Amino acid sequence: MSEIRDIAEKFYISITNGETQVIEDLLCDDFELIVPMENGILSGYYKGKKRFMEDVLPLVFSCVNPEEIVFCKNFKIINSFNNTIISMAQNDGIALSGKHYNQIYLHIMIIEEGKIIRLIESFDSALANDSLWGDSKKLIPDEHFSLKNFS
Repeated sequence: MSEIRDIAEKFYISITNGETQVIEDLLCDDFELIVPMENGILSGYYKGKKRFMEDVLPLVFSCVNPEEIVFCKNFKIINSFNNTIISMAQNDGIALSGKHYNQIYLHIMIIEEGKIIRLIESFDSALANDSLWGDSKKLIPDEHFSLKNFS
């Protein structure tokens, strides 16, 4: 059980420090980011480690000055069981838009064989769309979110 907690903690610390290689090493090739909402700049299913590293992270990191906002600066693992972590993370600061981006994330992370295979992320999308992404174009998902497609 502590192995999956260690992996989750390493993930958060690497996000906080902007260590993209560490993040990449923690993800399985078939990694899946699920943002269960509609009409956000980031919403739906994003499939594959490559998609996450080349499209999702650059979109998110490009909207902040790391001296002004540290993503997941504070995090707490609420529960862990089997191969699942439930956690919350928080950051605050000013986005490049000049607006406050004080965000709270709820995460469900699935870990198998020492790699993160799925991250389900919920957050205040209105805040993110307004303060973080501003005029960014919507990152088209590989699939739109629907519980019918959820396995």
